[in-house]
Amino acid sequence: MGDLFSPDYAGAPFVLFSAQHLLALLAVGAGCLLLALLTPRLGGPGRAVLRWGLCAFAVGNWLGWDVWQARYGLWSPAYSLPLHLCTLSVVLSALLLATRSRGLFELLYFWGFTAAVVAMLTPDLVGNGYGFPHFRYWIFFTSHGIILWAVSFAAAAWGYRPTWRALGRAVLVSNAYLLVAGLANWLTGGNYVYIARRPEFPTLIDYLGPWPWYIIPLQLIGVAAFVLVYLPWAIRDWASARRRAVPA
Repeated sequence: MGDLFSPDYAGAPFVLFSAQHLLALLAVGAGCLLLALLTPRLGGPGRAVLRWGLCAFAVGNWLGWDVWQARYGLWSPAYSLPLHLCTLSVVLSALLLATRSRGLFELLYFWGFTAAVVAMLTPDLVGNGYGFPHFRYWIFFTSHGIILWAVSFAAAAWGYRPTWRALGRAVLVSNAYLLVAGLANWLTGGNYVYIARRPEFPTLIDYLGPWPWYIIPLQLIGVAAFVLVYLPWAIRDWASARRRAVPA
């Protein structure tokens, strides 16, 4: 059992779009669907248990990752601060569930359904031995999954939804966050948000040109992705307006 937590685990390497990858993606997606369908059917006590259970899971996931790194001497300010977009989103997910903040919901909706989804499609587990059932495998997919689960719960329980204005605010916050991450990279030698250099595993960034020029198309792609994940709501609003405009 101890080997499943060891950073020197010599298991089979994680393979992109293998069964263990696809099943993890399916599990995260199924969790979102179940939360969307079941949460409205729960009474007040049931929703409270689910809300605080998800909140505790987010906190435990974040702290568990830090404890694992510290236990094996891997914790470093260049890598382990909650400044990776998805790590920060786990912390913010706990705050969303604890505070019912609509602003946090809006930001996490756009960050979750773009950055977290892309991260799960191209995980930094590729090429190493941290595949199923190693701790790193579980912590990776659950840490990204909890972002989407928190957003799905908030939408189903409290009726929250994104708007065009929320999209604009998310773009502004994301760019401000890049400045914070850039300062952290300069101070620590890290690569938060991958704006100091390309990541060492395959990602979309590989096709965007050399550093630092890839940061510009990366931002444009981010805005386009925000628009894409908002489109279902925009189409729904357009269809509703059309139905209201039709004379009875």
